[in-house]
Amino acid sequence: MNTICAAVRRTGRLGRTAAPVAVTALLAACTASPSAAPRTDAAPPRPCVEITAGPVDGAMGLRSLTLELVNCGARPYTVQGSPAVRVLDGDRERIDVTVTEGPSSVAGTGGATPRAVTLRPGEKAVAGLLWRTTVPDPTATAVRATYLQVAPAEGEPWQTVKPDSVIDLGTTGKVGVSPWKPPSRR
Repeated sequence: MNTICAAVRRTGRLGRTAAPVAVTALLAACTASPSAAPRTDAAPPRPCVEITAGPVDGAMGLRSLTLELVNCGARPYTVQGSPAVRVLDGDRERIDVTVTEGPSSVAGTGGATPRAVTLRPGEKAVAGLLWRTTVPDPTATAVRATYLQVAPAEGEPWQTVKPDSVIDLGTTGKVGVSPWKPPSRR
């Protein structure tokens, strides 16, 4: 096609037998903007997921809360691994906190193995956020967070959530996050 377009542009003719209307149509096709053609490589629309944080549960300095991800889209959505988490203060500024995958770095016990969870529209997955609220150094300032930024996984869009109560990290500067899993059936 490019060779034909070049010949028509140079001579204004397609050949001795081509009708003038055909030459005009071909010239229009040759000069049409490539962006006028429909795109076939367009990215698919982003899935609709909504993340919320449940109430904080705490005992003996160990705190936890449940993160819930709901597929609010019309198609199945697959999530794998642990959510990406950022800890924010009351002004929604990021607090320097280490986020580790798995609760063992915080609780000293093992956790679930990450696996793919496919959610049909309306279904949900849950993950846990765990931290200790200890203050081993009384001269250090204890950290109190108000918000979390959570993404289903690294590279996915962030959503800001506000747990029911403060995230009182003490001076530990560390939270652990478990992998997404289907919620327990009770």
